[in-house]
Amino acid sequence: MLRSQPQQGVKILTRSQFRLFNSLLSKEIIFPADSLYRRLGCAVLTILLLGFSIESPARNFESIDNIRSSVQHYITSNLIQDKDSSYEIGHLDQRLKLDRCDQPLEVFDAGGTRPIGHSSLGVRCRGSKMWKIHVPINIIRYSEVLVVKQNLPRGSILQASDVEPRRLDISRLSNGYFTDKSEILGKLLKRSLRRGDILTNGMLDVRKLVKRGEIVTIMASSNTLAIRVKGQALMDGRKGDVIRVKNHSSKREIQAIVVATGTVKVSM
Repeated sequence: MLRSQPQQGVKILTRSQFRLFNSLLSKEIIFPADSLYRRLGCAVLTILLLGFSIESPARNFESIDNIRSSVQHYITSNLIQDKDSSYEIGHLDQRLKLDRCDQPLEVFDAGGTRPIGHSSLGVRCRGSKMWKIHVPINIIRYSEVLVVKQNLPRGSILQASDVEPRRLDISRLSNGYFTDKSEILGKLLKRSLRRGDILTNGMLDVRKLVKRGEIVTIMASSNTLAIRVKGQALMDGRKGDVIRVKNHSSKREIQAIVVATGTVKVSM
């Protein structure tokens, strides 16, 4: 029987050599660092050290206090006109990072700036590094406002003794207010009010001076003549309203202007 011959150049390990080789594979083999690894390690370490030691140039930021001071100066110079006014500047985040302006800051009307109440002002830099922001503001104004002195039922006709002035922040009175008693005298309350309530136009109604069906005096006058006749109102009317009335003498319907309680006037 022919036996295969070992190929030329191939060395057959003996049993003892094979055991030694196998034992080496099961152990951790540590190679000593050669010059290549040492050079590579030094290069990496140098790069890391340089990365931590090199710092970017520090940026110079605009002071929040300087921005607020500029807005304050604009308000006191342009928006606050008397001792009855004050103001508030909204919060500016201390983390706001704007490049320091190499020109004086410019404060301007942002387009919706109101003379009273909440709005905003613009602040901008026109220097080498331009930027613009909007700063919230609140302009507060105080005035003597009419309030009710005591509880009043619906339908009450207002008298001067029913109201009194009180100093209030009118920037908060979005529904309106009155400052002059002559504006509310003789007006009718549409609803009941409690002591301290602020009077507004929406609470009041102009009292009807003429009611439909009642007898009225019809006045007519010229430079040389004045006539008064009786008639009947065919419509309700407040002062200044034009209503239809019926002349008792002529039985004709005419148009007249309400001038007082139970009195209308026609042109001649």
